[in-house]
Amino acid sequence: MFQKIINNRAYLLFCCLYATFLLAGVVFFLTLKHGDMVLFINRHSNEIFDPIMVIFTDLGLGSYMIILVLLLSFWKVRYSIMGLIDMAFVGIFAGVGKRLAFADRGRPMMYFYYDDFTRFIHTAELNYFFSFPSGHTMTAFAIMALLTYIVGKRWLAVVFFLLALMVGFSRMYLLQHFFLDVYFGSLFGMISCFLTIWLCESRIRVLSHPVLNHSVVGLFRRSRNN
Repeated sequence: MFQKIINNRAYLLFCCLYATFLLAGVVFFLTLKHGDMVLFINRHSNEIFDPIMVIFTDLGLGSYMIILVLLLSFWKVRYSIMGLIDMAFVGIFAGVGKRLAFADRGRPMMYFYYDDFTRFIHTAELNYFFSFPSGHTMTAFAIMALLTYIVGKRWLAVVFFLLALMVGFSRMYLLQHFFLDVYFGSLFGMISCFLTIWLCESRIRVLSHPVLNHSVVGLFRRSRNN
């Protein structure tokens, strides 16, 4: 499995870009107070960008990603199964983090006073509870990293990474999460993707069956011919 990862230059590039983000995040943690980044982004927000940020944040919705994962079956059924496993890990991490381990962590709207904000974004629903980790960010990084691994194109690795990063940024822009939530949400997303690759490439042997390398349309045609 590790050899496949090493040979996948696109996935390695995605991981390198993510490592840069992780290091930058450490600098932010050491130099900024909790919530400073949210307030900074809010001060420089503009109603022109509000609908764009809503679009980016919707990319991290689990329902949209499930649809994308199911569409992968029209390429290869195996890829769709990998995506579903990836989403299952995301669900586990999100459930444990939000509902069990950190259920008491409030979101920016609960942490700050209303007067602390320069403006509010009225196109986004305001939430107050279950802040850690950011589920949207986790979903985005998990799926975008997996798509990078599957597609194997380095230029798409950059595109997918930027899309995942913008999902995380939009969560702070829309006053839904702190940088801490986004940071660890992305980390859990990357872990979800790695666990998926590890399971599917070396542990779940049925996924190596040649039949699963066909599209769902191809399998349907094969069944009709038989």
